[in-house]
Amino acid sequence: MRLLATAFGSLLLCSCVLGPEPGSPEIALPGSIRGDSAPHGKSFGDKSWRKVFTDSTLRKLIERAIANNPDLAAATYRIEQARAQANSANSDWFPQINGNAGASTNYGSVNAGQVFPGTGRGFESYDLSALLSWEIDLWGGIRRSNQAARSQLLSATYQRDAVQTSLVAAVASTYIELKNLDERLAISQRTVKSRRESLDLVTARGEGGVGSDLEIAQAEALLGQALTAIPITEKAITEKENEIRSLLGEYPGGIARGGSLASLNSSLRIKGGLPSSLIERRPDVAAANYSYQAAVAEIGIAEALRLPSLSLTGSGGVISNDLGNLIEGKSGAYSIGPKLAGPIFDAGRSKARVEAAKARAEEAFAAYDKAAQQAFREAADSINAHVKTGEIATQQAGLVVSYKKVSAVANDRFQGGASGYLEVLDAERSLFAAELQLADAQRDRLLSVVLAYRALGGGWK
Repeated sequence: MRLLATAFGSLLLCSCVLGPEPGSPEIALPGSIRGDSAPHGKSFGDKSWRKVFTDSTLRKLIERAIANNPDLAAATYRIEQARAQANSANSDWFPQINGNAGASTNYGSVNAGQVFPGTGRGFESYDLSALLSWEIDLWGGIRRSNQAARSQLLSATYQRDAVQTSLVAAVASTYIELKNLDERLAISQRTVKSRRESLDLVTARGEGGVGSDLEIAQAEALLGQALTAIPITEKAITEKENEIRSLLGEYPGGIARGGSLASLNSSLRIKGGLPSSLIERRPDVAAANYSYQAAVAEIGIAEALRLPSLSLTGSGGVISNDLGNLIEGKSGAYSIGPKLAGPIFDAGRSKARVEAAKARAEEAFAAYDKAAQQAFREAADSINAHVKTGEIATQQAGLVVSYKKVSAVANDRFQGGASGYLEVLDAERSLFAAELQLADAQRDRLLSVVLAYRALGGGWK
């Protein structure tokens, strides 16, 4: 027994950890984010969504989405699953003890010679025992299993953060698009009113013998164009409201509007900051990092399975043919000792497991590399979009002013008899299109802020 204990202790001291040590993957980062005006300054991505989206109506919608969105709820429960798996992996460090209690009545056949000394053909048996099993982490498989489980838990946590960032951005984007549709509807309604007045004027001129049937038809066509835009826009508004309600985890219905989104357009400065900070802020990149670390840890698990496992097993309890003396000292019995077991020949299965684990780690590294590249691309796109959409909106606003002047001159010339209605027709069509394009340009300017919020990290540093 002493020799057994000595050998067992020596094996414990010789235990080691197989496989590479998990750590963050190393990739070459660019010196700065393309287009960033302050590559070493504070990033817009450090702002939380509450500081970015200050409109009270939008903030309430985002809060409802965070509370009720089913995708976010599912991501939260995935964290709980990963936490439970981590706790399960941690339990492998400790002995496992199971209890057993049993009772049986045995009755033998005389013709088969089943007669028991002292009891005849029948006897009773009772036992109360405990089973001990404790695997020693001889090759670090349990340690690697715990590292993998912890990394998977962190990955699930960051994945949930990424889902919330995407959800906040989706609610903000759809609300901006809804407000844009409201503006397009208002433009169409104003245009309908103006063109009805124009049609009345042209009709009166025709009845007075000054105008022509062609001019009346042209005025009717202009009015029809604006009238058609109204139901098209109303249809899009209903669909957009239903889309928002879906993001909120609610059934289709209307969405209350209010407040102003102008602060998104004027008060925010979009800056990227340090490239390394972008990787730290992006929850999707962090999730990919920990998925890679979990995959690396699983290499050690697979390598440990190729070698013998050492465990301490035992059982002990009381056994008796009489329930009355079951708990007496003479009923006690036990067995305990180390057990070494491992594969001798498995036709390359264990080696294939290791190769598969290494391939999964390489796949996870590629996924991390892709996530990092995607982060820099989205960050650069968002900075560029914020600059260029601002320029587009400014130019489009000037274009609307110009077309309003053209429309006013064309109407004056027509009413004064200096030109036909064709000039008015062209001017009105151009003005209507320019006003709608200005509304879209202002929408795109606001959406560029949402894009930057999501691309630069969404306040999760």
